[in-house]
Formats: sequence, C-alpha cells, structure tokens
Amino acid sequence: MINGGNDDRELESWDDEQEAHAEALREHVLDFLDENEIDEGTAVFGLVHIALSLAMSGYVMSVDKPSVGGLRMALDRLGKDFADIIRDAKKSAEEFLAETKAALEENDEG
Repeated sequence: MINGGNDDRELESWDDEQEAHAEALREHVLDFLDENEIDEGTAVFGLVHIALSLAMSGYVMSVDKPSVGGLRMALDRLGKDFADIIRDAKKSAEEFLAETKAALEENDEG
C-alpha cells in the first residue's frame, strides 16, 4: 500500500465513528421531530441552517485570523461537500426507495 496499512485502518475507524455519531444524532432528531410533531420540510430547512451555522462557527474558531474571504472559501468547500452528498443520494435513490418501501410495508404488516 502506498500510504501504509495504518492510514487505511485509521480512515476506516474514523468513518465508523462518524457514522455512529451521525446515527445517534439522527435518532435524537427523529425523536424530537416526533415528540414536537414537526414535519420533514420544516426539519430539513432548520437542519440545513444549523449545519451552516455550525460550519461557519467552526471556521471562525479553527483559524487564528478569521476573514470574510476565508469564511467564503470555507462555505464554498461546504457547498461542494453538500453537492457530493446530494449526488451520492441521487445515485442510490432507487436502492433507498426500495429499502424504505420494504421497511414501511414490514411496519404495516407488524
């Protein structure tokens, strides 16, 4: 391996940890939405704004001399990351739809 074995294992471990955090956060959010009867459209809009605010604050706290230009570049990178996530979701849309329909049908039967 070019980067050595440890880099791949560390990246995989980091990915697993991020996935676990995302799933825990997802469960908290879904519980909150259910308890407060908040619809998905409102939730998505609010969560995007929260993510944006977190990213902007993260930029300011992570650099010695925050600047408007630096923040704009950080937002450009975030926009590209969001675009990548959406592109991946589009690629797996058929699989997602099939799995979701199957889970809903299973729920109806159970």
